[in-house]
Amino acid sequence: MRGTASAFLSRIALFTGLLLGFATSVEAQAPTGTVAGTVVDETGQSLPGVNVTIVGTQRGTATDAQGRYTIGRLPVGSHTLRASFVGYVNQDQDIRITAGDTTRVDVQLQPDVSRLDELVVTGYGEQERADLTGSISKVEGQDISRIPTTSTTQALQGQIAGVDVTPSSGAPGASAQIRIRGVGTLNNASPLFVVDGMLTDDISFLNPQDIESIDVLKDASATAIYGSRGANGVVIISTKKGQANQETQYTVNAYTGWQEVMDPIELTNARQYAVLANELRQNLGQDPAFENPDQFGEGTDWQEQVYRTAPTQSVQLSARGGTETITYNFSGNVIREEGTIEKSDFLRASFRTNNTYDLSEGIELGHNLAFTYREGTTQPPGIVGAAYRADPTISPRNDEGDFANVGVRASSGNPEATIFYHRNDFSGRRFVGNLYVEASFLDHFSLESSLGLDLDRREERNFDPEFFVSSTQRNERSQLSVSTTEQNSWLWENTLSYDQDFGAHAIDAVAGVTAQAFTNEVLGGSRVNIVGTSDNLWFLDAGQQEGQTNFNSAFDWSMLSGLGRVNYSYDSRYLLTVSFRADGSSRFGEENRWGYFPSVAGGWRVSEEAFMEDVSLINNLKLRASWGQIGNDKIGPYPSVATISSNQNAVFGDPESLQFGATLAELANPEIKWEETTQTNLGFDLSVLDDRLSASVDYYRRTTDGILVRVPIPEFVGVNTQPVVNAAEVRNSGVDVALNWAQTVSDDLSFRVGLTGSTTNNEVLQLGQGREDIFGGGLVNEIPFTTRTTVGSEIGAFYGFKVNGVYQNQQQIENNPSQPGVVPGDLSFVDVNGDGEITSDDKTVIGSPIPDLTYGINVSAEFRSFDIAATFNGQTGVDVFNAKKATRFGIENFETSFMDRWNGEGTSNSEPRITNAGHNYQASEWLLEDGDYFKIRNVQVGYTLPNRMMSSLGMNTVRVYVSGTNLVTFTDYSGYTPEIGANSVIADSIDDGIFPLSTTYTVGIDMSF
Repeated sequence: MRGTASAFLSRIALFTGLLLGFATSVEAQAPTGTVAGTVVDETGQSLPGVNVTIVGTQRGTATDAQGRYTIGRLPVGSHTLRASFVGYVNQDQDIRITAGDTTRVDVQLQPDVSRLDELVVTGYGEQERADLTGSISKVEGQDISRIPTTSTTQALQGQIAGVDVTPSSGAPGASAQIRIRGVGTLNNASPLFVVDGMLTDDISFLNPQDIESIDVLKDASATAIYGSRGANGVVIISTKKGQANQETQYTVNAYTGWQEVMDPIELTNARQYAVLANELRQNLGQDPAFENPDQFGEGTDWQEQVYRTAPTQSVQLSARGGTETITYNFSGNVIREEGTIEKSDFLRASFRTNNTYDLSEGIELGHNLAFTYREGTTQPPGIVGAAYRADPTISPRNDEGDFANVGVRASSGNPEATIFYHRNDFSGRRFVGNLYVEASFLDHFSLESSLGLDLDRREERNFDPEFFVSSTQRNERSQLSVSTTEQNSWLWENTLSYDQDFGAHAIDAVAGVTAQAFTNEVLGGSRVNIVGTSDNLWFLDAGQQEGQTNFNSAFDWSMLSGLGRVNYSYDSRYLLTVSFRADGSSRFGEENRWGYFPSVAGGWRVSEEAFMEDVSLINNLKLRASWGQIGNDKIGPYPSVATISSNQNAVFGDPESLQFGATLAELANPEIKWEETTQTNLGFDLSVLDDRLSASVDYYRRTTDGILVRVPIPEFVGVNTQPVVNAAEVRNSGVDVALNWAQTVSDDLSFRVGLTGSTTNNEVLQLGQGREDIFGGGLVNEIPFTTRTTVGSEIGAFYGFKVNGVYQNQQQIENNPSQPGVVPGDLSFVDVNGDGEITSDDKTVIGSPIPDLTYGINVSAEFRSFDIAATFNGQTGVDVFNAKKATRFGIENFETSFMDRWNGEGTSNSEPRITNAGHNYQASEWLLEDGDYFKIRNVQVGYTLPNRMMSSLGMNTVRVYVSGTNLVTFTDYSGYTPEIGANSVIADSIDDGIFPLSTTYTVGIDMSF
């Protein structure tokens, strides 16, 4: 049998060889020729990776790193050569091939201004922009990488209509708060991030220079495919990939620069402080703090002492390319920021590999893998507030060289001592990636299975040595605390896709099943009296066992989902999208575990109609409408399960003894279900004047009901915690506008201008039975809350007294509604309810943390070898609560606005007399400031070396540039920045001492070879 099989295989091999030899000889006998050339962009720079094909054949290639291509063995005769590249208009050129000759054809591509054939990632698929029915905005990677930052989220600021980005802090490595079309929940309002198919809530691991593009899904039609994850919008990030048949291209991107505090707060100097301190003592009926304020000059500027000019550097190395069967992209990046406060440093090293492998015809294996290591130190606790409040009449160190006691009058400790003695270190490792296999079959079907992992581990060590600066700034025993946090998730997705055209009809569809699970565990402990101060001994065993603490907690959740979507197009004019997703989550009880999320959208490309043929002004006009329902899963892991509080121990019995007990801490509510958002979107896309001017306008109306909120219950139930129920309802509505003008003036000059603007109207429609309001934003002084969320107002509206000037004399006090305890110089509050008395019933909505309008301006231009790009952004109709101004316990330093205080009749009708607490320090309009601003976000100027110079250097491209970020903010707000984010939606835009933003200046170079 073996011999028979061997003979059979030999005959097959011989027959195959004869056939191949015959085909080769026939091909060799036919006359052929070659076409070769280069492909350049509109500026004359070579374009690598351009697809060059012969129309109607299978012959083609991609340009190499120098933009060169060669296609051989072409039959003699006339052909059409086509060059295509993402972001450029396809160019066809007639050619004639002569036997044995090489035909030279050079091609120059022009940018695709209309970008109608641009591919947009829609979630589990891609569509050409011309066929979109949903509201999706796209940002190219080059617009992200231009901003020198560790945070991808911060780089989005001002780039997309309907997306509000607010820095959470100016600390190195800090991310930003993202709100897509407002706040639609009382819980977590952050969007879902999808990085190369991996679903996550945190993209701090991502290196901005690895990004190819970002697509933001805003309406329900676009986000419904993500079901319960999409209520707050979806941000899809695609990282850079290699291209088939492309020589390896190496790139180096490096910059270095420095950072400094953007806008220091205007605080009083030593002499001014002494004057105000004496006046404060006088108003309190106490002796002066200083005999002669004029003896002081400028004194100590504590902001200068605490903040520094800090360096920043980044180096990126990458290699990308491909063969006929393999594509690859490798990149490595190291970025370091030394914060403007000492001991607030950040370093991140990242490595990424995105590869694909054609295992056989129709079967592709691929992976997108990223590993990140990070380490640094976090700023000492309270240091920003200490620099704000410290006494400027005292020097950092006394005559003996020891740290001075700054808390003689102010409640602040010595900021320099705080920095010196405290050390908070962290480190972390994170792996995010997926492995997938895709099989194409029957010409129109493809099946893909993907397994993704997100493994994150973070370690923290906080050490405080034994020290003594003053009786209020000391540590009697050294202390070490250590904690480890592990967050892991896996995602398994299986999808079947179908794509086919039937004449004028075109259908693409996707269906799939996905599963995801997430676990979180925190473990930590602390000890005192650590042996020595060296970080080599920062382990718990180095401390005493007596008094040690430990803690350990964990939670998990999992989800199973089914999804489907169908896109239909008739004659590229009439578009329809229908999608559906079902999610089952462990967060909910068995009766309400599943949620169902449908959507439908339609589009009409009016410009493709016959009656528009003679309308030369309009190049593209598409009307869009969509409706859909989506959910929000960003809630606690066990809202439907009762929880027990242990250690409720007591001594009783006969004889008396310690009895261990437990009690209900949280009632079970198995009826809890998904928060559900219903959104309607109406929009149009328009381009005119030969596609130079394009516009995209959307009106949206989004209502979220069944929002999980705690409602009061009778005390006789015996549980102190209010139960969570689906009760609240919130509506957002507004308009998103994006305008772009792009023009090539000449071979030497081209430019682009983009404008984005978004309005938001937020209203609470319902809070639930027995719940009239939700208070938030409490401060550490005598202000228990600064915001109130109630039906008819917006989420987190500022709540307090309206102010009607300052009482100038006793007669004004007597002629106005009664305010017990006030004296001339105090604020005059408005009697809102008209009952003749000023009480808590007169508190009302006094401001908004939600801007009426956010906007951005993006400008870029190229002139010969020079390029310039600038980004501006701003907001209007928003307020900031200056909480740091309200927190006073001693004679803290003062903002210079206190110099305009009332100190006698007629001296001021806006700033009250100097006090520390009481009437003037209640939540009121006096502590509320205008948060409007306009910022020059980034300006970058670059120069690309001429081709002849690069050739002599053996390089493809060399570009040098200078860049400035956070250059100028035009605002009336007195703090570091009016951009104030928060972890809670009901306590937003409250400035209690944010780490100041930095102005960054960099010099960089981009090279490829």
